[in-house]
Amino acid sequence: MDYSADAKQIIKHVGGDENINTLIHCMTRLRFTLKDESKADTKALEDMDVTIKVMKAQGQYQVVIGNKVTDVFNAILDVLPRLNTEDAPKDVVEKVADEGFGAKIKHGYDEFIGILTASMMPIIGVLAGSGITKGILAGLVSAGVLSDKAGIYLLINTMADTIFYFLPVILGFTAAKKLGSDPIAMAVIGAFLIHPNIIGIAGNKVPEIGLFGDFAVKIMNYSGSVFPIIVAAWLGKYVEKYLKKAIPEMIQGIFVPIIEIIVLSFVLLLAVAPIITVLSKGLADGISSLLAFNGIIGGAIYGAFYPILVVFGLHWPLIPIVINDLAVNGQSVICALTSITAMGIAGAVFAVAIKTKKKKFEALGYSAGVSALCGISEPSLYGILLKYKKVFYMTMIGNAIGGAVAGGMNLVIYGFTGSLIGFPSFINPKGGIDSNFTAYIVSHLIAFGAAFVLTYLFGYNDKMQSSDQEA
Repeated sequence: MDYSADAKQIIKHVGGDENINTLIHCMTRLRFTLKDESKADTKALEDMDVTIKVMKAQGQYQVVIGNKVTDVFNAILDVLPRLNTEDAPKDVVEKVADEGFGAKIKHGYDEFIGILTASMMPIIGVLAGSGITKGILAGLVSAGVLSDKAGIYLLINTMADTIFYFLPVILGFTAAKKLGSDPIAMAVIGAFLIHPNIIGIAGNKVPEIGLFGDFAVKIMNYSGSVFPIIVAAWLGKYVEKYLKKAIPEMIQGIFVPIIEIIVLSFVLLLAVAPIITVLSKGLADGISSLLAFNGIIGGAIYGAFYPILVVFGLHWPLIPIVINDLAVNGQSVICALTSITAMGIAGAVFAVAIKTKKKKFEALGYSAGVSALCGISEPSLYGILLKYKKVFYMTMIGNAIGGAVAGGMNLVIYGFTGSLIGFPSFINPKGGIDSNFTAYIVSHLIAFGAAFVLTYLFGYNDKMQSSDQEA
């Protein structure tokens, strides 16, 4: 479809070209940073057929589009090509510098989330598809259709593993584009972190390499790591600026990239990577340990409150932890419980779609429900749940019940995507279809069914006023 007319209307309603600083997008939202949010016409945007909701979070003016967001984003770039650059405008930087300490902390967090979003979004689809592919292969092996020694299995399984193994290389490129450093230099630094020589040293009985006489550096395995290369991309921007001032312009093209690679590689290896890796692993282990200590309570709490994290955009810091968990351990508890929440949301919005007599709302319920079954819950959250609080509460209860069951059955996921479409990700790559897949079916059906029944009986009727009408 042609979204050029919608793109022009969106630009107009956010205050025009001159009011837009930057624009990025995630799976469902256009994320604007505006010079003056008061110039944006929120009601006009929400009245458009192509939009679902407008949110303000992380210092961004977020327009929820749904599954068509990439097409709308590209249409906006066709109208305003300048938004294809990721550099923060100078007046935004100066404005933050003039504000207090609290504002700087908030801006720092907003920037952190923005960097994660821009770095991770280009690879989310490939990560999800790779997880599903590995699950399908495991299912075929378990069913006796395919041997895990077959050449076709080896090749396809290697393709699916590639994104995880080379994650530092790919993230180095995407993070650099967001942060304004050299994408190729960052990709090379990412490749350095997973070079066979580095991996070999990390696998030694004493994983160290001697430098400067008796001084030795401990080497870790950074394949599948997330945070170290993102930090390198952030540092790279400043290193490049300094080098370009210090090195004559006629030889910058040769010496700036290689010096940057050498300097940042040493900085990563000596300080940044070990610290960041230990911290991120500690956080992931902490969450997993909490769930392991009492999976029923932990699963219920996570299931109930995860949709609230999504509403405020606070779920993004969990994504690199999940990816790191999958890359290092081959499985994730956190991602499995996240999958539960999508099923509960789907159950709730399907109940609304079936019960309502409003044709437009019925269509929204079915389309949003299908999206949730595919693991994308924002259309349901912003189109229905946030408008009808009782539906939201019933969803939380349904998700808590499903999460408690999942936690009690020790559910894990072996790929990045879940919900209904991601069912192959719950098949054990080593053991095939086992008790974990049974736990997936039981917990997800319970979450879906509980949210559906509660919403149908107590959460919604056409006489209820939405939050928009109440306002």
